Amino acid sequence: MPELPEVENIKFGLEEVVINKQILDMKYSNVVTESHKLNKMAIVKQDINYFSENVKGKTIEKLSRRGKYLYFTLNEGYIITHFGMTGAFFLVKDISEITNKNYFKHQHVIFELSTGEKLIYSDIRRFGELRYIEDVTKFKPFVNLAPEPFDKKAKKYFLDKLDENKYKDQSIKALLLEGNVFCGCGNIYDCEVLYRQKIHPLTKASELSKKKKESLFKELVDILELAIKEGGSTISDYVHTDGGEGNMQNFHQIYGKKVCPLGHDVENVTIKGRSSHFCPICQKIK
Repeated sequence: MPELPEVENIKFGLEEVVINKQILDMKYSNVVTESHKLNKMAIVKQDINYFSENVKGKTIEKLSRRGKYLYFTLNEGYIITHFGMTGAFFLVKDISEITNKNYFKHQHVIFELSTGEKLIYSDIRRFGELRYIEDVTKFKPFVNLAPEPFDKKAKKYFLDKLDENKYKDQSIKALLLEGNVFCGCGNIYDCEVLYRQKIHPLTKASELSKKKKESLFKELVDILELAIKEGGSTISDYVHTDGGEGNMQNFHQIYGKKVCPLGHDVENVTIKGRSSHFCPICQKIK
């Protein structure tokens, strides 16, 4: 969290207000600067001076999303952002405009813009990251990332991956968490999709028919499109750039629920370190 729909909505909000604005300077929280002194590199995942020197004076020309990553195209180079679990951007004239107490408390990088505004990156749990790169095509996490779900080639890519020897006997939930199998989904939307398709999360890819795999892919795309339309899911900390919340959580059927829509008790199983919500009645292993 944030997953693809949340990052897409952050992109929507930011590109309306930061394009063609110049970054004059950066300020960092004590947490960031002190961590770098200890070589722990919180938030900015490279030398702070290197980041500052390469970003300062650059103009933001475009915003793009790749999977769960957001990146700023500068007039030279890129700023890559991953939000971790609780990262968020705010564009304000004064920091007092950040009304969410947790995000106000955990401001970590402040970009001073040519308009007198501040683009603030806040991160409550500090699992997010910022970095400057010269060539986005060589950014390692992008190299093996699956095609965007809405690309024409994504369906064939997904079906082929599920048939590969290294993947076919793995659980479908574990595979959906793999960015090189399907791009942009995380624990929340994976749980929702598997419930809607009545697939137990521990079902092996090889146990699904081709028709079921095709149906699963369609469900993945459909739920991502709906979540984008609804502004993403605000469950605990995710907010839009203007501080507003998403609405997709009101459409959840299984994630975070105690009973499924049919009244059955929901259970959890840990897969790849994630607590996967499922209904043992509706999603039986066949």
